[in-house]
Amino acid sequence: MKKPVVHVIPNAHLDPVWLWDYREGLNEGVATCRTILDLLDANPDLTFIRGEAAIYEHIRRTDPATFARILQHIRTGRWDAVGGTWIQPDTNLLAGETLCRHYEVGLSWFRENLGVPVKCGWQADSFGHTAGLPEVLAAGGVENFAFTRPPAEVLPLRHPAFWWRGRGGARILAYRPPIGWYGCERDEIKRRFDQLVPWVKKNPLRHIAMFVGLGNHGGGPSQRLIDDVRAWAQAHPDFEVRFSGLHAFFAALRRELAASGAPRLQEITGELNFCLRGCYASVARFKHPYRHAEQELLRAERTTTLLQHAGLVPAPDLTAAWEAVLFNSFHDILPGSSIERAFDEQIDAVGAVRQTAREAAFRSLNVLTGRVKVNLPKVAADHPKAVPFLLWNPHLRPVQTFVELEACVDHRPVPAYQNRPDALPLEVRLNGRIVPHQILATEHTSFVDLAWRKRVLVPVTLPAAGWQIASLGWVENSPAPAFAARATGRGNTIANDFYQVSTRVGAAGITVTHRGKKLFGPRGLHLTTVADHWGSWGSMTEEPAGIRLTQEIARWKITRVAVTESGPLRAALVVRLTSAKAHVDLTFRLTAGTEEVAIDARVFTDLEAARIKLVLPGADRVECEVPAERAERSAPGEIPLLRWLRARRGREGFAVVSDVLTAGDLEAGDLRLTLARATRYARAENLDQSQEWWRPTVDRGELRLRLALLPRDADVAAAAELMGQPPLAQMVWANPTGDLPATGSLARLQPAAVQLLSLQPGPTKQTLIVRVQNPTATTQRPVLTLAGVRHPLGPVKPGVIATFSVGPGRQVRPLALGA
Repeated sequence: MKKPVVHVIPNAHLDPVWLWDYREGLNEGVATCRTILDLLDANPDLTFIRGEAAIYEHIRRTDPATFARILQHIRTGRWDAVGGTWIQPDTNLLAGETLCRHYEVGLSWFRENLGVPVKCGWQADSFGHTAGLPEVLAAGGVENFAFTRPPAEVLPLRHPAFWWRGRGGARILAYRPPIGWYGCERDEIKRRFDQLVPWVKKNPLRHIAMFVGLGNHGGGPSQRLIDDVRAWAQAHPDFEVRFSGLHAFFAALRRELAASGAPRLQEITGELNFCLRGCYASVARFKHPYRHAEQELLRAERTTTLLQHAGLVPAPDLTAAWEAVLFNSFHDILPGSSIERAFDEQIDAVGAVRQTAREAAFRSLNVLTGRVKVNLPKVAADHPKAVPFLLWNPHLRPVQTFVELEACVDHRPVPAYQNRPDALPLEVRLNGRIVPHQILATEHTSFVDLAWRKRVLVPVTLPAAGWQIASLGWVENSPAPAFAARATGRGNTIANDFYQVSTRVGAAGITVTHRGKKLFGPRGLHLTTVADHWGSWGSMTEEPAGIRLTQEIARWKITRVAVTESGPLRAALVVRLTSAKAHVDLTFRLTAGTEEVAIDARVFTDLEAARIKLVLPGADRVECEVPAERAERSAPGEIPLLRWLRARRGREGFAVVSDVLTAGDLEAGDLRLTLARATRYARAENLDQSQEWWRPTVDRGELRLRLALLPRDADVAAAAELMGQPPLAQMVWANPTGDLPATGSLARLQPAAVQLLSLQPGPTKQTLIVRVQNPTATTQRPVLTLAGVRHPLGPVKPGVIATFSVGPGRQVRPLALGA
């Protein structure tokens, strides 16, 4: 019988941000790698693995000599470049395109700067893994995947190695070490090996991986660890012990599995979850702007790419913005487990991404405006002209929605309407045609007696990846056309053709009626506060009391109700719910002819060791968007959420889309969405509020978010995309000599079932990089139309993520991520 082979894989897990800031983390990367290089020079049999392109890039820029030494050891095969991502991200809370971009950017960086194709994914410490990861790995040519979380007590496996399958057919050889984690303590080597001995006797796999190294703040193998490995190997000649890398280990494991009589491995489809569930909701003050940054950057990139391809503008360089988005998806930043000072800085970083995205879109659309014919209605002498707006749809499908326009209708207040500003008559035109509108309250409450600045709501249908010109002006006696449908508001109730929302002061819940039936039963939509004494990560061991948070510690009552908009295009109902040390303002909006309840929430909290949850009764299972896939969930306990979910109970149900919600749970037939979690920064232990009471509590103050209720079978993906990336309305200027029409379209993607993940500039001005995902159950054949030219993208199987280079004429070429 052949000896068992233990592949000892030295590594140095480094959190670039956690209990320290990014400067300390990145420079520790330099220090650790210099130490490892010295150890490699002193120990000819030693190997080492290192992932994360961001760490390598920092070393390349900061310490070229050390980077050159790394390259030398890569060429000899002793330094194994692994992972393939920009940083080790959380893979439960980031957008599907952000996950794809990790491998696109990371794999390309490894190939171009290290000269290696990475075939082994490595997530040492990420807190669970999305069901979409196999397809993303396969799209980048990554064949293997090693991880250590969730642990065995949470995620039992038949063997440490298994086949992880994606819905589109991806088949990844995955491995979780049977003994230990990604690192070890200084004196742990002998104990770790001794634990391995009885395990080997009952396991059919001959090749076994064991990860060693001082981790979290870098470190890696020490000389003592190296010597202890050699000593144990010498004392146990019945084992073959070798220093190894991930690529060497997986190559040996694949040879073993291909041999005659090899064990048949378990096949797993779906997510590898859950653990450290508190992270799904910790530090919303970072999570919320991060979600906005992702969506705003995607919208800006798509916008500028289309305008570049049309020959209108050069595409701005958004590389640094994308690197910031990727860096901030790190598994101690996005999950909310770092120190407060670090979050202050990382919030600044994602704020810079948002500003970069806005500026790029703003300047590019201004160039488009300079080419579009913008004519304004004629006016009498000394009467102000209407204010023009460019309306831009960034989506590659037509969009029917409502937009808000606000402008000063004259350069000074109109004296004839002083003390009666609501009587000032307005006219809204779309491409020169008068359209219905509703006057709204302005965003300011200054000089309320003056008729000057006006805000309106307008129904629009925008062409795919296209624009229209709207105008808002002061016009006497202008006929205002009626809209086909209506929304109304009166007393404590608002309604449209599909929904009615009503409540009263003193009640505990809000009644939402859909097509004549109460959507949430007699209790209605309501809030609850539950005790949550767990630290940043929640329960560290998945104990039941940490999974199911059921101790209600405060009840809520409605204390104020007001109808603030009463139609005809939109009605709004503002409801204040109040509880101990917290209140929440929910603004419900119904628009004419739209089967949707929009909800804006402002959460004000001074709580500690608690969660505020929005309770939607009538759900015992959900289908959720997860990064690059969707997942069915029915077990109690906190779960991570992305932009949409469908909730069901029997034949009934509803759907929810949101811009920033990240967590919720199913409990006793209710869907409970976490609006706020009051814990401490970077705390592992349970909270004792009597101890160190002066420590800051996370998310005290105000949080803002948006969500919408839709019918269960609504197109939730399209609704979520529209919420996260709404059309842009930009005030512009008259331009009667423009050479482009007042409305136009640059591109369209069909069929609607195919989801566009991203549209990027290609290596030349004439090429685009298009990434799509097929979420349906049948193979789709997407077609991208550019400037009237159809580009068939080829068949895309269910669940598959596909990337294409689209060039001049009808050129279409499939691409691997990072190619």
